[in-house]
Amino acid sequence: MSQTVHKLIILRHGESQWNHENKFCGWIDINLSEKGKAEALNAGKLIFENGLKPDILYTSKLSRSIETGLIILNRINRIWIDHIKSWKLNERHYGTYQGCDKFEIFKSLGQDKEKFQYIRRNYFGCPPLIPQDEIDISIDDRYDSIDNKSQLPRGESLEMVMKRLIPYFNEEILIKHLLKRNQTVLIVTHGSIVRSLIKYLNNINNDQISNINVPTGVPLIFELDENLKLVKDYYYLDNELAKKGIEKVANEGLKKQEKL
Repeated sequence: MSQTVHKLIILRHGESQWNHENKFCGWIDINLSEKGKAEALNAGKLIFENGLKPDILYTSKLSRSIETGLIILNRINRIWIDHIKSWKLNERHYGTYQGCDKFEIFKSLGQDKEKFQYIRRNYFGCPPLIPQDEIDISIDDRYDSIDNKSQLPRGESLEMVMKRLIPYFNEEILIKHLLKRNQTVLIVTHGSIVRSLIKYLNNINNDQISNINVPTGVPLIFELDENLKLVKDYYYLDNELAKKGIEKVANEGLKKQEKL
């Protein structure tokens, strides 16, 4: 008897305007750049050419994630599938760094690469939180339906991201849709969410996750068995494109962005 394989398609949204400008986006709602729209279209092409047919789309509440997802669905002629948006798939909240140029933050840390990368990539690294007595401009009426606003972050480490993400991912996505309904799920989300899911599904330890970077707009595939365990290593649908994107992301903030 052949084994049932459940397929999960996950990707980071296409390049946003602030990715292009080398700024920390976090929860601030920034649209795709023209390059980001092209990346989303190419992601749809890769999904289509590999014969993948998502049954449901999950995105965050942020426009760059939603727009990427809709471009993909339009490209693969599946704009009609169910689409669920959740703040638990939002990017990591970058606290007071949101909207700041990454190189300027690097300079403020004395151009200490270890300190900078600790905040960016370490499992426990956390940016300065927005104080409780200050208005967080990234929190608007899209979150009005949340009863307990105190659960919304004012800055996060990857550890904190995983605490709000993984219970939702397990119950809502893995069990409800992958396992019980045997659906192919497409998640279009953000770099820190993809890193968190890679860590969780691959049992990557807290130290090793610092070395994982995620390119914009390149789909990666997870194949899971009936016990929701990986049947093979996850893989990108375009390895060369992913490799170039990963290198770019790894070096963000370490030098001043050139004006294009």
